[in-house]
Amino acid sequence: MERRTVLAGVKSPPVAFFLAVVVALTTWFAIADTGSMATMLAITLFCIVLWVLTPVPPSFTGVLGIGLIAVAFSTDLALSGFQKPATWLIGFGLLMGEATRRSGLANWAGDWMTSRSVSPAVSSSPIRAYRRLLLALSLGAHALALLVPSSLVRILVLAPILTETGSLFESREARIGIYLGPLFATFYGSAGILTADLPNIILSGFAQSIAGQQITWTEWAINMYPVMGLLRVLLVVGIVYYLFQPAPESAFELPNADGGAVGDAEKRMLLILLVGAAVWATDFVHGFHPVVGALVVVVLAFLPNVGVVDFRTVVEEADFSILFFIAAVFAIGDGLSQTGFSDGASTYLLELIPTDAPLAIIFACIFFITFALTFVMEGLAVASVLTPILIPYAEAAGLPLTPVLMSEVVALSSYFFPYQSAVLIVMLAEGDVETRELITTTIACSVATIVVLLPIQFGVFTLLY
Repeated sequence: MERRTVLAGVKSPPVAFFLAVVVALTTWFAIADTGSMATMLAITLFCIVLWVLTPVPPSFTGVLGIGLIAVAFSTDLALSGFQKPATWLIGFGLLMGEATRRSGLANWAGDWMTSRSVSPAVSSSPIRAYRRLLLALSLGAHALALLVPSSLVRILVLAPILTETGSLFESREARIGIYLGPLFATFYGSAGILTADLPNIILSGFAQSIAGQQITWTEWAINMYPVMGLLRVLLVVGIVYYLFQPAPESAFELPNADGGAVGDAEKRMLLILLVGAAVWATDFVHGFHPVVGALVVVVLAFLPNVGVVDFRTVVEEADFSILFFIAAVFAIGDGLSQTGFSDGASTYLLELIPTDAPLAIIFACIFFITFALTFVMEGLAVASVLTPILIPYAEAAGLPLTPVLMSEVVALSSYFFPYQSAVLIVMLAEGDVETRELITTTIACSVATIVVLLPIQFGVFTLLY
């Protein structure tokens, strides 16, 4: 029997649900003496099996998870994910994406960038055009990390533009590559810039509040950017190019050299996005969560006589089911934390680290401990739970705190499955990309990071500390 046939059978609803129930019940019976912790972990693994096998849409699994938590614990815990700013950042981001598309800005921006990245001489070869455009868009998306301090926001802004740009290619492989390449570049490369992602900011905040140690932007860049910033982006681009290439005989349509005429709607939408970018880029002054900037963009984009899109039309057609997915992920994280699993698992795993080992080995242990926790908890939850335990541990063991926290950050940007990160969930929801394609690319990028870049990064830490 072929491997695809076997996988299709495993992913069928009867088999997948049977496996999920077996895993959940086995876990519950194995640690039943822990009470509520066993119940919460069983619910978590039940949802994870369904999210990985996807016999039903991930959002429906989220609804099941929310229902199970409500029955086993409380409705307050079950619905806690809907109270998270990140959940509503995604919701507002969906509206931002629709406004960007419907205003025509996404199409114009895609044409403008394409016309400046691909010359007419190159356009006759879809592979050469694809290669140039993939690299240019990926580097541009990575550069955006210097301005917008949240990977999630950057994905929400870039996704509609990349979708329109990819439509210039006849080949589906090229369209997927143009979509995933820049998004993965701005996501994976964010580990190299202190202000480029929320986990970085959370960890540096804990270092200041718990240990009284400030990690500066420059210090972070010197330690992390050469390997986990620039090299990682180039590695991601190479992987995406290898996985998704257009056929030589496929067609590519080069847009107008001037990017097309800019209409009033496009100009207004661009101005509205710049207002939002100003809010995001000045968070160090006002301290607002990125959701505030997204809310400002949505209000202005749909405001009568000011905005560019009719609110009623978009709301009727937009798919907000992803909110159930992300709300369930956050509720599970809260449940694991409240039942003591997160603290217990973190403490137990940290005790396994050989403190008398070389620094590179210790950093590797911290990486894999963080990496392991991301399989049962969303990344931000791992950062919030593990870091307050990791900092006292590092101080007691006499370990240099900065590379310890940076090892944790690298793990928090190395995922395998969409449920592990809200950013990956949005990539799946915003574009015409299949779950299998996203998982394949994510696994390839994460494995390459671990095998190729991690030894180099730990070597840098060893030299500096």
